[in-house]
Amino acid sequence: MRTDCSAWSAWSAASMALAALLLSGCPGTLDDKQRFLLDAGSAGHTSAGADGGEDAAAPADAGLDTGVEVDASPDTGPCGDVVTRIFVPSCGGTGCHDAVGPQQDLDLVSPGVAARVVGVAGVGCASILADPTSPEASLIYRKLSPTPPCGSPMPLSRPPLSDEDEACVLAWIAAQ
Repeated sequence: MRTDCSAWSAWSAASMALAALLLSGCPGTLDDKQRFLLDAGSAGHTSAGADGGEDAAAPADAGLDTGVEVDASPDTGPCGDVVTRIFVPSCGGTGCHDAVGPQQDLDLVSPGVAARVVGVAGVGCASILADPTSPEASLIYRKLSPTPPCGSPMPLSRPPLSDEDEACVLAWIAAQ
């Protein structure tokens, strides 16, 4: 018995379009925006200092010469919140690196991205996902090139990131 899949495909496409529309609605406002930006990794990484206090976050573009002028501070520069502005729509919005069944066990959308990628080896590629001491060698950054060291260029089946967005990813890695 042959099943007609065209009705199922049309229903599935309509459902996905409706879900995308609903998920793109305005989230409202936050009273304590910094609390959420820190968790998302956009305000830089802080760590306990020798005196028990916290060290200030390093500038997001510290020491990098990418050829593109960026300011990765969350409120003032073109990079803004890299996780929300770049990773969520380009990496997680495709269903690849989201919280539900992330490809290569790499979730780039849930809170705490930096904790999951900094100093962590990639699955299937012999490289560190995000290495702030050598951001250009980080797998997340190298996968954005047309010829990554392994696998396919990212984002898969989507237009490549702009030079500015690539520079923002590099600056985000360096700031962790």
